[in-house]
Amino acid sequence: MSEKLQKLEERRAKIAAEIQKIKGRGVAAARKADTRRKIILGSLVWGMVQRGEVVDKNGLLAALDKSLFRPQDRALFELPPLPPQPPERG
Repeated sequence: MSEKLQKLEERRAKIAAEIQKIKGRGVAAARKADTRRKIILGSLVWGMVQRGEVVDKNGLLAALDKSLFRPQDRALFELPPLPPQPPERG
């Protein structure tokens, strides 16, 4: 490989790495914004439920009971632990 070609390949690799770095920042920022939206919305809805302003608390807890599987998540809403699941066969 010629020296010029080698230098161009190195430059291309550096540019590709910089592109990935910039794209990664954008993805991370979008994920952070999405998480923040969920926190704000969740806080708002939970406060309204607690005050009885909107949504039936029991209905919301029933929906959470169907959708939360991690013990620490269930504990946040004082839901009972799920029974142990048999190991999957595969």
